[in-house]
Amino acid sequence: MSPANQDHSQASAEELCRRNPYCPPLTVGELLRRYSAGERDFPGTELDGVDLSGMILDGVRFDESWFHSTNFRGAQLRGVSFRGCNVKCASFVGADLRNAVFHDAAVEAASFTMARLEGATFEGAGCYGHIIHDGDGFPIE
Repeated sequence: MSPANQDHSQASAEELCRRNPYCPPLTVGELLRRYSAGERDFPGTELDGVDLSGMILDGVRFDESWFHSTNFRGAQLRGVSFRGCNVKCASFVGADLRNAVFHDAAVEAASFTMARLEGATFEGAGCYGHIIHDGDGFPIE
């Protein structure tokens, strides 16, 4: 993410935090601290282009979040909900995504090579103008 876009994204997230009792994590460190403390609901998170490779984030709900170009390589993401998320250009190479949910997510150019996808669902996800339905045979590179 360019510095200008990052400043805009952080400014909008900070404004949201001033107006609501819930505030999504603004940094990877904050996400990990809150996860370690037992929190699992992180809707509206904007961690564009960050490195979450190898992280353990089982059972998290990231609904309506933005992870464009984020690195999830080798991460443990069992049962994670990415409903309505933008994960375009994200790398899930070798990630454990068993029972993950990508309903209505934008998954263009995301890489799922060697990822564990047993039980993962992509119903309604968008991929290059096509809507995916479970059972279609998701086009994994």
